[in-house]
Amino acid sequence: MTEFLAFPFFQRALLAGFVVAVVCGALSFFVVLRRLAFVGSGVSHAAFGGVALAALVGAPPGLGALLAALAVAFATAKASGDGDLTEDTAVGVFTVAGMAVGVVAISFLETNVDLFGLMFGNILTVDPRDLLALVAASTLVVLLLVLYFRPLLLASIDEDGAFAAGVNVARMRLLVLVLLALTVVVALKVVGILLVSALLVLPGAVARALFARWPGFLLGSVAAALVMVLGGLLLSVSLDVPSGAAIILTGTLLFLAAVGVGRLRRNA
Repeated sequence: MTEFLAFPFFQRALLAGFVVAVVCGALSFFVVLRRLAFVGSGVSHAAFGGVALAALVGAPPGLGALLAALAVAFATAKASGDGDLTEDTAVGVFTVAGMAVGVVAISFLETNVDLFGLMFGNILTVDPRDLLALVAASTLVVLLLVLYFRPLLLASIDEDGAFAAGVNVARMRLLVLVLLALTVVVALKVVGILLVSALLVLPGAVARALFARWPGFLLGSVAAALVMVLGGLLLSVSLDVPSGAAIILTGTLLFLAAVGVGRLRRNA
C-alpha cells in the first residue's frame, strides 16, 4: 500500500479526494437538511448533456458540464420559485432533457467517448490541470458557504422563519442549487455522473444518524465524506476495483454502521 505514495498520480488522487470530500461533506449537510437528494442526482445527470455537447464542438468537457449544471440550477430555482412546480418536479423535467441531448450529441461524435469514465469516474486519472481546476472550484464553493452560512442555515431549517428574520429565501434557494451544480462538476472526475449524487447524500445521511444538533451534523458530514473518499481510494488500489464504486460502497457501509450505532444509542 505505502509504495503507491511514491507515485505522483496517487499523490494527486489523495489531494483531489481530500478536496472533494471536504466540499461534498459540507454541502451534503444542506442537501440532507433541505431534502435535495433527487435534485443533486438530477443536476449530475443533466451535466451529461453538457459534456456530450462540449465534446461535439471541441470544447472542454468540464466547461460543458458546468454550463449545463448551472442552467438546470437556475431553471429549477426559477420554476420552483414561481410556485408552479416543486424543485423535484422541475429538476426531473430538465434531467431527462439533458440526458436526451447528451445521447443525441454522442450519436454525432466521430471519436470514441470514455462513457465508463464519464459515468463512474476515476480519481486515479486526475492530472495536474484537473487538480488545479478542482481546487479553484472547491475554494469558491467553500468561500460561498462560509460567507452565507447563517442565512443558508436559517432558510434550510425554516423558510418562513428565515423570511420573517429578513433572509432572502429565494436567493438562498438559488445559491444552494448553484453550489450543488458547482460541486457536481467538481466531483465528476472522482465518482462520475451516476455516483456523484451519492457523494452528496451519504455523508450527510451518516452524520444525521449520529448527531441531533447542527454543529455535530456538519462536522460529522465532512468527516464521513473524508472516510468515504480516502477509504474508498485505498480500497480501490488494494483490491484493484473501480475507484468511484469503491468510494460509494465505503460510504454505504459507513451509513449502515451509523444507523446501527444510532439505534443502539437510542435504545440504551
